[in-house]
Amino acid sequence: MSASLSQDELYAEAERVYRAYFELEQQAFLEGGVNGVPVEMNQYIMGWYAKSENTVLAQMAERRVRMQEGTRSQYTVLEQVPDDPPSDSLVSLSVCIDSTASPLVDADGNFVAGGYDLSRVFFKYEAYS
Repeated sequence: MSASLSQDELYAEAERVYRAYFELEQQAFLEGGVNGVPVEMNQYIMGWYAKSENTVLAQMAERRVRMQEGTRSQYTVLEQVPDDPPSDSLVSLSVCIDSTASPLVDADGNFVAGGYDLSRVFFKYEAYS
């Protein structure tokens, strides 16, 4: 993300980045985490969030849990949150993921988890060498 964009452009870019990340996460959940964090995802997540994603996928693989085949979660950006991003972030979004129609299931197809997840995601410009 570029720090020289207008506020509207920053939010549009944040939503584009989140959408790309979300698609990669959906694929990783369908695979049950067995392939770990997709390499392409590293351009979208970092720090604590990257470690957390790695942990979740490793636990899914260990427990043989995956997203139910033929399903997909949906997400909605609830709001753009301009009032209080952390000092090193440019913008933040409040996001709701609905996995009620795409539950996590075990190796036998038994329901493990599903529902709604509310998150606040932060975006900042990170220069790579």
